[in-house]
Amino acid sequence: MNKHIIIPLSIVFISILVFFKVATNLSSVLLFIPGILVTYIVYLNTFYKHTPKPDRILPLYLLLLGVQFLHFAEEYLTGFHIEVPKLMGQEAYSLDYWTTFNMVAYFIFTLGGIIIFKRLKEYMIVPLFFIIVGVILNSIGHILISMCMGGYFPGLYTSFVYLVVGPIIIKIILEETKINSPIRLK
Repeated sequence: MNKHIIIPLSIVFISILVFFKVATNLSSVLLFIPGILVTYIVYLNTFYKHTPKPDRILPLYLLLLGVQFLHFAEEYLTGFHIEVPKLMGQEAYSLDYWTTFNMVAYFIFTLGGIIIFKRLKEYMIVPLFFIIVGVILNSIGHILISMCMGGYFPGLYTSFVYLVVGPIIIKIILEETKINSPIRLK
């Protein structure tokens, strides 16, 4: 096995261990662990095959990262750390814990921008996790919860930006990582 398989797989295992260790509730584990596993499968079918040019992905990635900061602000101001645990019948997250968890994640996702810029194939699972879980699943989750509740749920408004820009970056990733095979199946 080469480093382009071993390093991302190591990141998956470390992430799973960290999620189990720091997760304060079952909902985090149920979201992040399948999310990192799906991300690894997508990595093997995209960035592992071909590392895209940063100029196609990085501007949208940075835009989404900026929206994530606004998304966090919306969640913070509207009590996300209280409302999500309430859905699970649990106590509110500690605001210190929840803020620290998010700031560490945003630091790692900022490194994802450097990873894209430097075309570090073996670490591309980091920005890909942000795109798949932090953007796509996040937007779908906020919208579905709001629909089920019949009204606003903390983070809803900024999640609409993800709903628009998320599919665009996914489309570009798929275009950029497609390998033109000389063998065509009919």
